[in-house]
Order: sequence, then C-alpha cells, then structure tokens
Amino acid sequence: MRQYLNQVTAIIWKDFAVELKTRELFSTMFVFAVLVILIFVFTVDLSIVNVNEVGPGILWVAFLFSGTIGLNRSFMLEKENGCLQGLMLTPIDRTALYFGKMLSNLAFLLIMEALLLPLFMVFFNVDLFRNLGSLLLVILIGTVGFCALGTLLSSLAGHLKTRDIMLPILLYPLIVPIAIGAVRMTSKVLMGEPLSEMWNWVGLTLSFDIIYIGVSIMTIDHVLEE
Repeated sequence: MRQYLNQVTAIIWKDFAVELKTRELFSTMFVFAVLVILIFVFTVDLSIVNVNEVGPGILWVAFLFSGTIGLNRSFMLEKENGCLQGLMLTPIDRTALYFGKMLSNLAFLLIMEALLLPLFMVFFNVDLFRNLGSLLLVILIGTVGFCALGTLLSSLAGHLKTRDIMLPILLYPLIVPIAIGAVRMTSKVLMGEPLSEMWNWVGLTLSFDIIYIGVSIMTIDHVLEE
C-alpha cells in the first residue's frame, strides 16, 4: 500500500513540477474560464434575469470548458515528450498512474475554481459567503466526477490524431448527469437552501462519481496498453 501511494505521489509531484516550470496549463485554463464569464456578463441582462437561476449554469460552463483544456493537455504532454512510454516501461501500477493524473488534474482545476469564484461573485453581484461551505462541497463533488471521467477519456483520446476534437465529443455527453446535478445543487445553494434538502441530487452526483471511478479502474489497463 505504501509503495502504491508513493507511485501516486510521484506522478502528482511530476505534474506539479512540470507546471511550475512551464506555467502553461493553469494559466490557459484560468484565462479561458475568465473569458467565458466575461462573455456571459455582457450578454445576460441581470436586471431581467434572476442570477440565482442562470449564474450556476454559467459558472459550471466555465469550469467544464476550461477543465477540458487542462484534461486535453494532461496526456498530450506525456505523449509529445515520450514520458508516457517511459512510465509504461516502469513497474508502476496502471491504476496508480491513473489516480496520479486524476488527482493532479483535480488539484489544478480546484485551484482555478477557487480563483474564479471571487470574480464570479463580483461580476454577478452574488453573495457566495452565505453558504460557502455547502457551495465548496458541491463544487468538489462535481469536479471529482468530471476529473475521474475526463482523465480516463483523455488517456484514450491521447492515442488519436484528432485528440483535440475527440475528447470533448466523448466527454460532454457522458458528463451530463454530473453537470445537471452540480448546476441544480449550486442553484439551490445560492438560494440559501441547505444540502440536507437536496440529498437526491447529492446522491445522484456521488453515484456517478463512484461509477466513473470504478469504470476507470477496470479499463485503464486496456486503455493505456492500446
């Protein structure tokens, strides 16, 4: 078990070391997310539309679209530099490689989301501090499922010549249940409802989180060997 955790930690540390050196992935994700928010700021008339109804959808569109950029680059860098082939030659557990990549993607995306929330609060004049704990939990639940499925599909699309196009095509239809659950829970949280009154949405999202992680564990060996 300790060796397994060391393998996962080594993958995460490698990704962070590469990002600290290049500063390419995180900056691209954050700038794209900000641009998405700005586009909606200038296209939505907040004097007519209830921000608690449209705001969560806009926020998650920014999260998911910018997150897709990060997932696309996740395995693309490994393929371009021959790092993935080197990792495959080492006696590392394939699931450890998956969890290392998933957790590093999750960390990058959560950091980006944390920086984007204050901008969303300012642009849309929303008080996020009223139920901040519930909001952060909802974001974590939705982001875990997105990264779990996205990391698996990114490793699959990385083998294709059209990987930039294929990842969104494969990912977005499958992530719909988590996206719907996350948007609905975020909307209820912004309206002041506690999580105890939305256990059906919490259960739905967590169920898909578990399903995607389970499917990834069962298929990652075959995907990486292709």
